[in-house]
Amino acid sequence: MEYKEENKESTLYHPLAHVIINEGFVMINGRKYEIIANIKDALDIDMLKEKYDPYLDQYDYLVGDVSSEHLRLKGFYDENDRVAIDKKANAIVDYLEEYCNPGSAYFVLRLAQENKIKKVAFGRQNKRKNISNNRYRSKCPYFKESRVHKTRIGDHKTAVKYQRGSGQHKNKGFVIKKRKG
Repeated sequence: MEYKEENKESTLYHPLAHVIINEGFVMINGRKYEIIANIKDALDIDMLKEKYDPYLDQYDYLVGDVSSEHLRLKGFYDENDRVAIDKKANAIVDYLEEYCNPGSAYFVLRLAQENKIKKVAFGRQNKRKNISNNRYRSKCPYFKESRVHKTRIGDHKTAVKYQRGSGQHKNKGFVIKKRKG
């Protein structure tokens, strides 16, 4: 049993982070973070070294909460970025109230320099989305609005004729009659 427990502790999914804490600032792997909040001295160097993942480099804000001697890290983006609302810095307070234990120790760090990693991630365009929309439109048997013909039938009736734009039945359509009055 002791061998398995020792083996679990030595298994790391990422290398240990290089962490230095100064007055008001934290350096994590060469990136400078400003300490915004450190409630109940939650900022512990040893736990932060073990839990910090290089994946968190893309975020502008880092929130860490300590519960039952375990540190949980969560990243948030700046308010100006085009991401989901729950991933913006405005949602940090909601995250602390809803997902963290009441009264638990936590800290909030803000990146003090420009985030170059984030710009690379947001610079890509989603080409697959455009391809899927074009495929759907070409196979769509719906009616096209460009094929609408309005005719006047008598004094009280108006008819609108819709025709199918593509597919097997190009000449089929329907007529909507509307009465005034």
